[in-house]
Amino acid sequence: MNTNTARRAFYAVSLLAVAAAFFQPHVAEAADRVYLSKPEVEASLVGKGVLSKNLQSGKLSHWEFRRDGTVEAVNRSGFGKASGTWMVHDDGKTCVTMMNRTGCRYWFRNADAYANADSMAPDAPVVAEVRYE
Repeated sequence: MNTNTARRAFYAVSLLAVAAAFFQPHVAEAADRVYLSKPEVEASLVGKGVLSKNLQSGKLSHWEFRRDGTVEAVNRSGFGKASGTWMVHDDGKTCVTMMNRTGCRYWFRNADAYANADSMAPDAPVVAEVRYE
């Protein structure tokens, strides 16, 4: 293998490594996650506006979680709103039921940012990035 071929191979492998890190940035950050406990989830959601960006669809939604266990969501990327109920399990898993469907997420803090994932597994992909309004 000549020097130019070796150099091109090195650059190609380097580009692949950078691309892999770019397309899976949240997996790399998993070690820095601090999952919220039940009291922390309740304190961070109740009575606050929550703006959520779904990373798969890119859609923005605004959520309001109420102390009585009701929740309201408004789609900020288009039309539509829905209401339902929510609850937090002892392990911090937060479940929302709307339109006859239930979805559950684990909320976590990563430095000053908040997000949620389907599980507490170290490699669990981030479902949504969240900020409080």
